[in-house]
Amino acid sequence: MRVNIEELPTKNWHHFLRLRDLRQILTSIDTTGVNCVLELGAGDGIQTDALRKIFPVVVPVDIAPSGDVEGMVIADVAKLPFEDASFDLIFSSNLLEHVENLDAAFSEMKRVLAPGGVMIHSMPTSVWKFSQLILRPVASIFRITRSIMPLPPVTQPRAQQGSHGMLEGLTPTKRSIAKKIVGTLIPTIHGVSGNHVTELLHFRPRWWHRRFENSGFAVDYSLPLYFHSPYDLLPYRFLKLRDFLSRNGMASVYAFVLRDLRNTSCD
Repeated sequence: MRVNIEELPTKNWHHFLRLRDLRQILTSIDTTGVNCVLELGAGDGIQTDALRKIFPVVVPVDIAPSGDVEGMVIADVAKLPFEDASFDLIFSSNLLEHVENLDAAFSEMKRVLAPGGVMIHSMPTSVWKFSQLILRPVASIFRITRSIMPLPPVTQPRAQQGSHGMLEGLTPTKRSIAKKIVGTLIPTIHGVSGNHVTELLHFRPRWWHRRFENSGFAVDYSLPLYFHSPYDLLPYRFLKLRDFLSRNGMASVYAFVLRDLRNTSCD
């Protein structure tokens, strides 16, 4: 579906994409009766602020937040510090592919989700993963060119360490020249799947459908979101083309709406 992009950030491509996808998700689902929202992997809080404009209570959680977010709870998704049936809606954006113990995480989500509640998780697709692989040399050329001829930054710096936030106190690991050369051609593993081939397989929407169902969740439906290249290449360019591609099988991110068929709500 086409999404209204008015008033979305114009100086931070990462924020633009996150808020654009969230806007599409929220206009595609019924949020009637949703009061208490748990946001997992809140990062720097850009989506937290948007959620708080819509829902009365939004609790952000992150194991390594990348910003100072009001009410942030520092916790592991596999060990949530909340009472049973505390939330009407659980939301995460580009988080689950970084979770080591999905079984424990899903068990905790199920525990804190109120009867009748909804879970929404968005993750990158194999389209994104494939573009991450083939566009790595292009991104390296862009980076080298910018280092030789410095230009004003197109977007704000993004967290580099951790799954979805900057880990304070980390000392960057020095790489050998050989590893730097390889790194210009081959990207690092994005999530926790172990290798690029496994990620290509696991990032397919069909794989996530099976994973959710095997964990006891009913997948209401999945939603293709948007097409965007990794490495923030060509931000704010070709927006109509990106929208066309996403609606024709080339979405870089999919959202999954999971429903708990019980029918009560949290207070």
